[in-house]
Amino acid sequence: MKNIKVEEFTTPILHVISENALLDQAFSIMKENNIRHLPVSDGEQILGIISERDVMALYGKGWQEAIRVRDFMNESVLSVYRGDNLGEVAYQLSNNKVGSAIVLDENGKVYGIFTVTDALNALVEIFVTDAYERSDLR
Repeated sequence: MKNIKVEEFTTPILHVISENALLDQAFSIMKENNIRHLPVSDGEQILGIISERDVMALYGKGWQEAIRVRDFMNESVLSVYRGDNLGEVAYQLSNNKVGSAIVLDENGKVYGIFTVTDALNALVEIFVTDAYERSDLR
């Protein structure tokens, strides 16, 4: 078993939304940036996360003018450290049935986000590369 750290496949967090933002702003950010998980912040720390699934459940139902991100964010955020084992973090995503984890540095500051897509990319890179190196795919 390889000892690969989750930081190797972590995506930097480039977009964060305020807890006071309207839900349609979250939808716009997700659509414009082709992302499915958007951390929610109070300006200092991550308070929760809102997913594309959360937003799409309400899309077209007249929510744009009144509903705030804080009203639909998931406050139960899986947090891991960048030095944690990749396999263990992937297991935690699966076991907790969540699509992402916030990755923290050694000081507890946000380092990035690790999503199910990142886990799949890791799986492909690790196993396809290993198979190729063993000549299974040549």
